[in-house]
Amino acid sequence: MKINFYVGGAVAMWLLVAMVIAAELFAPFKDMLSSIFSHHWIGKLVIVMIVFFLAGFLFRDKQLTGEFPNSELAWKSALGSLAAVFLFYVIHFFA
Repeated sequence: MKINFYVGGAVAMWLLVAMVIAAELFAPFKDMLSSIFSHHWIGKLVIVMIVFFLAGFLFRDKQLTGEFPNSELAWKSALGSLAAVFLFYVIHFFA
C-alpha cells in the first residue's frame, strides 16, 4: 500500500494551524481536547496523525494541484503554516 506523504503532510500542517489557532481563541475546544486525550497537544497529535494517513491514502496516486507538484505543495505548506502560526502569535501578543 502506497501513501502520498506530500499531500498528507500538507493537509496535516494546515489542520494543525487551524487547531492551534482555534484552541487559542476558543477555550472550550482546548478543554475538549484535554478532556478526551489528557492534554490538548496530545489531542492535536492524534487528530493530525489520523488526517495525515487518511489524506495520504486517499490521494496516494493523485496530483492535488495542477499548478505545481505535490512535493512543492508540501514545501509551500510548511512555510505557509509556519508563517501563519508565527503571525498569529505576533498579532495576539501585540493586541
